[in-house]
Amino acid sequence: MKYFLPIFALLLHGCLYFNEKGVSGHLYDNCQEYYDECGIYHKECPPNLVDYSDIKKGVVQIGSDIKEYVKPSTQKAVHEPRCPPQ
Repeated sequence: MKYFLPIFALLLHGCLYFNEKGVSGHLYDNCQEYYDECGIYHKECPPNLVDYSDIKKGVVQIGSDIKEYVKPSTQKAVHEPRCPPQ
């Protein structure tokens, strides 16, 4: 099991590519760049598999969930007897 992650990373090494916006399945962006009839520049790119902004939002959400779960003001000690009454 401890060798699973390195082997998995090596297998996907040729399939995943990191660019400036996220992780993509293509080596190059395959963006279409053009000017319309008014002279305005447009750049349309296919979506990435994972965007770095999505990763950041997920990490922030997990952090806030953990803080809410471990919040000391909401935890109350339960005083139960160790042995049931006889």
